[in-house]
Amino acid sequence: MALMPAAFDYDRVEQLFNEQSAAGFPAELHGHLVGRLAAGARLDHGTWLEVAREVIDGRGSLSEADKVFLIQLYDASLAQLAGSGFDLTLLLPDDEAAIDRRTLSLGQWCEGFLGGFGLVGRKGELSEEASSVLADFAAIAQVQTDLEESDANEADFMEVMEYVRMAVLLLFSECQPADQAPDQPPASLH
Repeated sequence: MALMPAAFDYDRVEQLFNEQSAAGFPAELHGHLVGRLAAGARLDHGTWLEVAREVIDGRGSLSEADKVFLIQLYDASLAQLAGSGFDLTLLLPDDEAAIDRRTLSLGQWCEGFLGGFGLVGRKGELSEEASSVLADFAAIAQVQTDLEESDANEADFMEVMEYVRMAVLLLFSECQPADQAPDQPPASLH
């Protein structure tokens, strides 16, 4: 599985959230972004920065470095989704973090995904499989975090995370407008 470039590790996003005294969560931001992209939306960079500010829900203004970082996160996420392989990496705490923290972040990621996906107007109905995936994501978003460190919990987490990753790719492939290249913004946006 290809990883998000090193500059996009969870700790970097968490630092941005801490600097902003943010009410939101780092995993939720990436989930929201990927949800919008998977549903077929393409945002120009200015619009993405406005969306990111709303999801971050911070108290300060973003520095130029933060803006560049968020634009790079957008571009990298879209490139991973539109890539020819299965390159999508969920922005979550690394494997060294406690299972509780990683599980909570996966739930936040799914919650963000549902929010972003739901904000995009789509034509036509979703397939039964896609609707089932969204229901699964809603269940994952309600995860309880009272987990002990164990091989069984680690295996369960990895299985659920891989399911989410593959399900996102399924939704992305199903929801792209036929007249739009998957990695290009719509003609109406500059």
